[in-house]
Amino acid sequence: MAYSGTAFEAGEWQLFELILAIGVAALIIFWLILTHFKRQGFLSWGLVILASAGMVSLCIHSRLNALQLDRLLSQGKSIEIIDGEFHYGEYHFPYMAEHGIDYREISLDDRVIKLYHSGYLPNARCYRDFYSDNHFDDNVNLRLYIHWFERDYQFQQQTYTLKAPCIIKIERLKASGQQDLVPAAQI
Repeated sequence: MAYSGTAFEAGEWQLFELILAIGVAALIIFWLILTHFKRQGFLSWGLVILASAGMVSLCIHSRLNALQLDRLLSQGKSIEIIDGEFHYGEYHFPYMAEHGIDYREISLDDRVIKLYHSGYLPNARCYRDFYSDNHFDDNVNLRLYIHWFERDYQFQQQTYTLKAPCIIKIERLKASGQQDLVPAAQI
């Protein structure tokens, strides 16, 4: 089987990071233009600098998370590669799910994988919007590169160990002799 280019990779530059970077640049440019015509006080400069620093720190934090997952992928340590026919399962509400945790199920051939809400994951970048929505049709062949995190979870005075999948990369099977026309997942 020949897989196409990457449909999702946790280390890619995400749209919200780009929006944050553009927002910082726009804020600073707007402020410089404004101060050219009207002199601003110390308090207003302080607010602009604080807002810019906050947005830049969010962007850097996100990049560091991405680089950690990207390093896992490049080293290949603790990465399980699963490929097969994809099927997107149903959503399980917290009161129905075991141990009070909400999740979605996906299956690749006979393998069922539970995708927990990102609140239960050590890194929210693991599969982003893939939990709530995806841009893959059923019956498409996918290859997932997964790192399994083990995390303790407290529920009703009992501690459970979650083995949560962190999907670091998704590849899609390319039909032989055809272009891959399906847009990549925006995760």
